[in-house]
Amino acid sequence: MKAIVTDDSKATRTILSKLMQDLNFEVEEAADGGQLLEVLTREAVDICLIDSNMPGMTGTEVIRIMKSHPAWKNIPSILVTDEIASERMNGALEAGASGCLGRPLKIEKLTDLLKRLGLEQ
Repeated sequence: MKAIVTDDSKATRTILSKLMQDLNFEVEEAADGGQLLEVLTREAVDICLIDSNMPGMTGTEVIRIMKSHPAWKNIPSILVTDEIASERMNGALEAGASGCLGRPLKIEKLTDLLKRLGLEQ
């Protein structure tokens, strides 16, 4: 299975990528929403982990675009945020996010989300 980890912070991308690789996912990284959308145009992806607060497009804006595109609307997306129980998280869920993952990142929460989405390997 393939995951895209999208975050403007290289350190966060590295941590999330390692967590997903440890869960047997092939991982591609994107530094912003535009790069994520570019990857989606050329590759099949099973899940996207998207930072909530990036320059250019927010994670919620990226999710809205994904959900409006016929080829991408069924790809699960997880918003990664420092702001659990915030308007940003609620907005992402309303936009179609499959779930939210708070920081600090915990493998247990990630595996619970993946299991709920039927993506646990």
